[in-house]
Parts: sequence; C-alpha cells; structure tokens
Amino acid sequence: MDSAKEIARDMLEAINVDGTGFLGAVAKGVISFPVSVAYLGYDFMDTEHRRENLDDKFRLAKLVKKGVFRRDIIEEIIKAGIEDFASRINFEKTVSLVKNISGSLVGKMAFTELTGVKLGEVIASRGTTAFFAGSLAGLLLSVGAEASRAIYTSRTLENRNPTLHDKLQRMGDLDLLYFFVEDIVRPFEAACDVGDRNPAEFDKICEYFFGGL
Repeated sequence: MDSAKEIARDMLEAINVDGTGFLGAVAKGVISFPVSVAYLGYDFMDTEHRRENLDDKFRLAKLVKKGVFRRDIIEEIIKAGIEDFASRINFEKTVSLVKNISGSLVGKMAFTELTGVKLGEVIASRGTTAFFAGSLAGLLLSVGAEASRAIYTSRTLENRNPTLHDKLQRMGDLDLLYFFVEDIVRPFEAACDVGDRNPAEFDKICEYFFGGL
C-alpha cells in the first residue's frame, strides 16, 4: 500500500501544485496516442462485449455531437471525483493545521472557503487548470481510437468505484469522459480507499496534502 506521504504527493501533483504550494510544471490529462491504440486493438479482439461497446460508442457520439468538450464540463467531472474526498475531511483537524502552516496549499486558498462542498470546488478548479495546461490539444482529437479508451476506462471505473461511475453516468453519460481526467481524480480515489480501511491514515494524508508535504 502506498504511504500517506506518497498519496498526498500524487494528489498535489495531480492538481499541478508542487511541494512549495505553487503551481508546478506537471502536465496532467495528456492523451497518450500509443495507449489509445492499445485500447483500440483490445476493442477489436473483445468479441464478448461487442454489443455493449457499440452501445457505448453511440453514447459517446451523442456527447461529441452535444459539444461537451468544454471547461465547465471537465470541471464538473473532476468535481464529482473530488466530492467523496472532500466529504471525508475532518475540518476541525484541518483548520488547526491551516492555522499553523503558512505558505501551504490551503494557506493559498481563502480560509473562509474551507468548508464542505466549497473546498471540493476549489480543488476541482485547480485540477481543471492543470488539465487544460497540459491537454487542450488532446481534446481536439477525433473520437477514433479514443472511443475504445473511453469505453474501457469507464468499465474499469464501474468495477472499481461504482458510486462515482453511476454519478457521472447520471450527469449525462459523463462516465465516458472520465478517461480524460483519470490522472487527476485517481489519487483522490486512492485516498478515499485508504479512508475506508484506516481513518487515521486518511487524516495523515490530509495533513500532508494540505500542508504541502
């Protein structure tokens, strides 16, 4: 299992913040063409799920037709992935931490914003900025090989985190766009997985994350 510090570091890098609390140069959400081609090949050989895959391709085509590759949509997907993490935070401990740390990630947020849903929105906004800093060109790719990647990433998410998958699907089939932001959201999912097993370790992750390590 990854240590609390490693998970916190992944979370900071996911929203493009370095150890000093400032925006760094790590690009997230970049579409890897070789990976997408690999998904396309797997799709071709996966005769068992051909019907389901075709249905998902129709769903994706409808998304493309509606013009969903926009900043607000990407931010909504990221926010949905962050909400579970934000809802688990022990704010009493976090507030105490913020008061004692200057220059931290939270220290650079408005202190009054450190409440429930608002915190999730702040983190999602940073994640969206990181996403577009590294992947705007990726959004302009034609569906092509990306359709297969979208389908199988959604299916993996359904098996790993059915709650998030179903939430995104209810938001208008946005589960098929999760693959764009997986690198950003996944570390926060990992933190929640730790919280399910060990709440004290989750608090430690939060300490490292909000303290900027």
